[in-house]
Amino acid sequence: MSTGQRVLYQCVKCGKVFEKERVFKGTGIRCPFCGFPVLRKAKPETAKLIKTSKLSEEQKLFF
Repeated sequence: MSTGQRVLYQCVKCGKVFEKERVFKGTGIRCPFCGFPVLRKAKPETAKLIKTSKLSEEQKLFF
């Protein structure tokens, strides 16, 4: 992970998204908005780019 990326979490109950620094403060891991203890990592806003192989269709048949 690069240093510029932020780790975002999302509350399962209220759906609010917040940064990692707001999650781990206080007495436990809870949503800073509603106090619900179940969180998940939020999906990134951008899609991942997956490069395909440069084999031709004919070469792919042999593998």
